[in-house]
Amino acid sequence: MKTTDVLIIGAGPYGLSISAHLSALNVDHVIVGAPMDGYRIYSPAGMIMKSEPYASAFAAPKPGYDVKSYSAKHNIPYVDRVTPLSLKQFMAYADWFTAELVPNVRQDIVTKVTPVDGGFSVEFDDGASLKAGQVVVATGLRPYIYKPEEFAGMPSDLVSHASDHQDIASYSGKKVIVIGSGQSALETSALLNEAGATVQIVSRREQLDWNAPNPETVNWFEQLRWPVSQLCEGWYCKFYDTPWAFRLLNADKRVEKARTVLGPSGSWWLKDRVDGVIETLFERTVTKADAHGDGVRVFLGGQQETVLEADHVICGTGFRMDVAKNSFLPSDVVAKMSTYGNYPVVSPVGESSVRGLYFAGAAAAANIGPSMRFIAGTYNLSKPQSNALAKRVKSAK
Repeated sequence: MKTTDVLIIGAGPYGLSISAHLSALNVDHVIVGAPMDGYRIYSPAGMIMKSEPYASAFAAPKPGYDVKSYSAKHNIPYVDRVTPLSLKQFMAYADWFTAELVPNVRQDIVTKVTPVDGGFSVEFDDGASLKAGQVVVATGLRPYIYKPEEFAGMPSDLVSHASDHQDIASYSGKKVIVIGSGQSALETSALLNEAGATVQIVSRREQLDWNAPNPETVNWFEQLRWPVSQLCEGWYCKFYDTPWAFRLLNADKRVEKARTVLGPSGSWWLKDRVDGVIETLFERTVTKADAHGDGVRVFLGGQQETVLEADHVICGTGFRMDVAKNSFLPSDVVAKMSTYGNYPVVSPVGESSVRGLYFAGAAAAANIGPSMRFIAGTYNLSKPQSNALAKRVKSAK
């Protein structure tokens, strides 16, 4: 059986960033997954990044691998802030980062990870296997997509999740209901409307919340009252982008904030494409849904009971953490793992209670902070986690 010191499962921002750091530390490792498929396959054409350009870069082990450096090397116009990146621009940067720092990604699918003496036995869908001393789970948000239970069992041609769509244009001329009031729901609604669909937004909230634009410039003096972090800007953001400070909160508060910081809300540049443009039903909850004719019928409760009919429903309802949804982790391993609020309990470097099994990204948010839901979190985790992995590799030899 082939062996490696570290296996990284997932080739999104966290997997790529951690792999780059491990390479810089000369740690033998394998990274598996389709590079950036969470964005490449499951994001709609025309999407714009919510994060500022300076905060859309992956943490690298050395300078010169952020979006600004990429743009300079390729003679692409670049503005550091208040001019969001398109998905196309971001993906071009990500592909360059991968080619430069993580060129050997294996596009394999892990089917089972089993603890054994000295590490883990790992099985792949093609029948291959290897033994890894340590494993990093960096599977992104995709395993944790959430749709309200009222839509359970309904076919995908009638009900889908916002992360299921790349080709929004296929809904031109159709009536679509979008459930939710966060960035994904609101941007999906805007893109649908602009593609020629008739759109209704259903929200539990009293109104839509919109992030205000950041200042166009922040000098050293303004940083005292408006500190800039990779996550967002201001002292509120600074706290939630500082893992040791976040860990001062009690466990219930950490779970709550891991899910809710910076949401649900829409970006400032999206407001004019939604407010007063797309019909929005506020303070409504879905109580029932069923197939009706060739479409779907949605029953709403709230201030006024309402029945809506549409060709399709898109749930922009985000993600719900449940570590058991990583299907390659056997149920007995998950059962033995310390969890809280369905999040794995992890150390400051992302190690779970199963020795040698680490988590990166959203699964680590309840212990390291809400930055783990965003690219910004690579700056809080990739280096310390890679150092911890390297240290254990060295001590084992």
